[in-house]
Amino acid sequence: MDFVMLANSWSAAIANPTSKHHLAGALAASGHRVLWIEGAGMRRPSVFSTRDWRRGLRRLTYAAFGARPAAAVSSLWIVSPFIVPLPRISAIRWLNARLVMAHTRGVMVKLGFSEPTLINYVPTFHDVLGGWRSLAGPRGLAVYHCVDRWDAFGRYDSQIMAKCDSLCCAAADFVVASSRDLEDRCRRHSQDVRYLPHGVKHGHFAGPLRRAAAGASVPPPGDMPGGPVVGFIGLISEWVDQNLILRVANENPAATVALIGDADVDTRRLKGARNVMLLGPRLFNVIPEYVARFSVGIIPFVVNELTRAVNPIKLYELLAAGCPVVSTAIPEVVRSGVAIAKDSDQFVAFVRRALEKPLSLEEKLALSRSVEDCTWERRTAELLMMIKERKSKMAAL
Repeated sequence: MDFVMLANSWSAAIANPTSKHHLAGALAASGHRVLWIEGAGMRRPSVFSTRDWRRGLRRLTYAAFGARPAAAVSSLWIVSPFIVPLPRISAIRWLNARLVMAHTRGVMVKLGFSEPTLINYVPTFHDVLGGWRSLAGPRGLAVYHCVDRWDAFGRYDSQIMAKCDSLCCAAADFVVASSRDLEDRCRRHSQDVRYLPHGVKHGHFAGPLRRAAAGASVPPPGDMPGGPVVGFIGLISEWVDQNLILRVANENPAATVALIGDADVDTRRLKGARNVMLLGPRLFNVIPEYVARFSVGIIPFVVNELTRAVNPIKLYELLAAGCPVVSTAIPEVVRSGVAIAKDSDQFVAFVRRALEKPLSLEEKLALSRSVEDCTWERRTAELLMMIKERKSKMAAL
């Protein structure tokens, strides 16, 4: 089948691939053709932001090109249509949808796409979902994949995001939700909502552990500290509890708290701590080598409306690597059976216990096997079954 995925920047996959990147890669690897549309534009850029200026210039540069093949991924092409990043104005959202559809139509004709399925991740493009049949043909399916509680982000307009999210649910042929919380919310606006949790590149993250089990030497990355390591991977953003991280560091002075990932918030307090290392982003290809050095992995998220809807991919990645995990009480993590802390005291106690009683190699292998069936290939197969089922119903009408 042919797929059009309306999402964020494809380049994010280099260091921090999201569920949409993983699903797109798995679809392409299984023989389907994928056209990745770089959408976004969910907030007004800041004239004082260097990052926003870079993104804008990149968008203008790529908007002039047609489809470009994705590096190292066959059967996947990327396009970056010009859009106006003013999502609060309904007329602009309407215009952006038309710009995306016009750009996409030309590319699909050149690539020979036939009645593709749209999977939309960007709530401000609800009009693309609503008009998809007119572009893709009568069997062109429109799916909304809801992966976040968009109206709970501090950086977005809450009312606009809530409205756009509900419009996407109503316009889609069916909705896929990555958490039970999102599934419940989407059911308010759609009669056909499916639950699809996130997955993991299991072999990728289990690689160092398997090599160690086979007796091979697994040297740590040169910039990783010696001794016990409390590790975190992912974006350091508004949902990360920096106070909790500092307390873990202060109460475990013999350990190093190593944070791997970019930051879009002020992290000066973390940088000032003696035993906290902000390593910054690392290529996805080498992250398992870092996780292999973790004594314990942490998910130190603030529990609020945003995180109650989160299904953290990093949980599966840590477990696949055989790394014990301590988390705050995020509902999707609670279901996983890892150590869940009800407050900061318990979080620190669980981390200390993991440091004092490290897992044996056999225990790490058992932990890794616990998520062996949660691969992105399996999640992709489940998504394809949903799509084929809905297409069959459409054909029967």
